[in-house]
Amino acid sequence: MKIEHRLSGTRLPLQREAAPQPRRRLLIALGAGTFTAVLTGELTCSLAAHAQGNAPPARIGFILSNSAAAHLPQLTVFKQGMGENGLIEGKHCVLDAVYASGHYERFPALAKELLQRVPALIVASTTASVRAAQQATRTVPIVMAGINDPVGSGLVASLARPGGNTTGL
Repeated sequence: MKIEHRLSGTRLPLQREAAPQPRRRLLIALGAGTFTAVLTGELTCSLAAHAQGNAPPARIGFILSNSAAAHLPQLTVFKQGMGENGLIEGKHCVLDAVYASGHYERFPALAKELLQRVPALIVASTTASVRAAQQATRTVPIVMAGINDPVGSGLVASLARPGGNTTGL
């Protein structure tokens, strides 16, 4: 597993490379500014089942703070990173985003709306959206993206052992 810096194109190795496990493997390319991070997330469905055509595509839900137009660059980089790792939208996964358009008070309703669509995981990029997702579900994995201080804000117990269904980078 590697992290690629988008400006320089340099690939940086991560400290450890874990062997993929059949029920826990889905590569998610998270577009955050100029970085694309590839991580492994625990899911309720296996990538192997998707590759064999035995299961419908996994739904990846996004709770986003701005409008669709404002988040288009990040979602474009995310899709590009997925493609670079052999994942095809519509075949391996379906991206499903809800947008708060700057109205953070909408996060709880948006989290509930997204959960009605049965996502395999939820990606949230603000403290408020992570908290709304945590309050809405204890079972669907929540991936924090770009949260400044998840321990200090009480979202996770520690970075090494976040506990619950929330993880991230």
